[in-house]
Amino acid sequence: MHARFEPMPDHDSDTRRTAAALRDRCGVWAHISDHTSKGQAANLAYRIRHGKLVDFRPAGAFEATSRKVGKEGESQVWARYVGASSAQEL
Repeated sequence: MHARFEPMPDHDSDTRRTAAALRDRCGVWAHISDHTSKGQAANLAYRIRHGKLVDFRPAGAFEATSRKVGKEGESQVWARYVGASSAQEL
């Protein structure tokens, strides 16, 4: 173990960039990810809607849904930023 003192890297992740892009186009649906199973896609959509992912908070500020595509069980996740309600902003 060692200590190395240097500036920490920016916390810039795919989820942060995706959330920022959705905020920039409020109300517009966007395809944000592909999954090999319906369950994975549904789980991600749930986590976005309920603010389980830090970058998609507060809960309710984003809408998300999953859609089955193709015959192999592949699914997509679509999301949009709708803004925080006044009750959530307090």
